[in-house]
Amino acid sequence: MQDTNTISATANASDADFSYKFNIEIKINDLIDLILNSTSIPLTEYLIVDRVELLHQLSQIKANLPVDLATAIEIASCRQQIIAEAENYASLVVKSAEEQASKMLQDSSILRQAELDGAKIRLRVERECEELKQSAIAECLAIQTDADNYADCVLDDIEQRLEQILIVIKNGREQIAESTLQED
Repeated sequence: MQDTNTISATANASDADFSYKFNIEIKINDLIDLILNSTSIPLTEYLIVDRVELLHQLSQIKANLPVDLATAIEIASCRQQIIAEAENYASLVVKSAEEQASKMLQDSSILRQAELDGAKIRLRVERECEELKQSAIAECLAIQTDADNYADCVLDDIEQRLEQILIVIKNGREQIAESTLQED
């Protein structure tokens, strides 16, 4: 049952990542639309961009970035929860094995066999618990790495788009400066 909870928690975190990524992409697409729908300066490749709207779009993107970072932190915090669940599961399995061994001890004719079986069960349970713990740690690290990679990709994409926007703005300002000099 705990494995199902872990899987559903991971699936919910993945759904949250997807919906957030989708929202950031919408905001970036809105920014691109703003640029593409801006008024062009005749006989040039330059545009007049609504500065207020551009700054508004950028501030919305900037405001949503902490959500992505919070998502990455939440995924990292799941690591401790998965480890705790694995340790709880291991404790339950050990307790169950001890109870089973205790019942076997009640029968004096098989006391020695019960002790051997109990030791084997304990070793097997400890091995399974260690494997489960290692698996949980590996899964947490993979989730954390994926979250870090996703955040890096989003930030890189935003950085590239902002650099392109700044180039367009710089070129527009230079064009305006050149036309002002030519008019003088």
